[in-house]
Amino acid sequence: MGFSILFFLTVFSDAMVMDEKVKESFALDTTSATCSYNAHYKDHPKYWCRGYFRDYCTIIAFTPNSTDRVALRDTGSQLIITVSCLTKEDTGWYWCGIQRAFARDDMDSTELVVTDSTGGLASDLWSGKGLSGNKTRSCKASRVVRKADRSRMSILISCILITGLGAIFIISHLSKRRRRQRSGRGKSLARSQKTSQASFVILTPLTSH
Repeated sequence: MGFSILFFLTVFSDAMVMDEKVKESFALDTTSATCSYNAHYKDHPKYWCRGYFRDYCTIIAFTPNSTDRVALRDTGSQLIITVSCLTKEDTGWYWCGIQRAFARDDMDSTELVVTDSTGGLASDLWSGKGLSGNKTRSCKASRVVRKADRSRMSILISCILITGLGAIFIISHLSKRRRRQRSGRGKSLARSQKTSQASFVILTPLTSH
């Protein structure tokens, strides 16, 4: 009986709890969310996803992986999510979740609201000075790095495609050349046989009856 109660509480209780239901932040800032969970699930994969409905949210990252702007850290009792270089487009609903094999994933949500900087922050942003200016440069630098990485990847893919097409062209050319050589040898052999037969006919003496 005790085991059944423990199993019921483990499967059906709220194992994941978000620290705040609404988070407000400014553009270019960094925000974080802390999701506490039952230590029973410390070895389970956790994830961060976006969407209004929990069953249709788009997973952004699984532990222990992170993205260029979203970092996940699992302490064994908490999942800590850090999102950097915020934009107004990041406004929306987000979920932290625990992946479970024999039960529905346990999830909890928060609403993130990102607004433009105001007052002194806004003037610093436009002038490129102060803390906001540093954030602007930092976020721009990270975008440049990401663009450079994408450019390198594009160049690598292009080189692989060009190399593959070159190899196909060379193989096709060699194959055609071999076929022409075989065809030429066959024609030469046929001409040689015809010449031999003609010579045999000419050199054969005629017998009179």
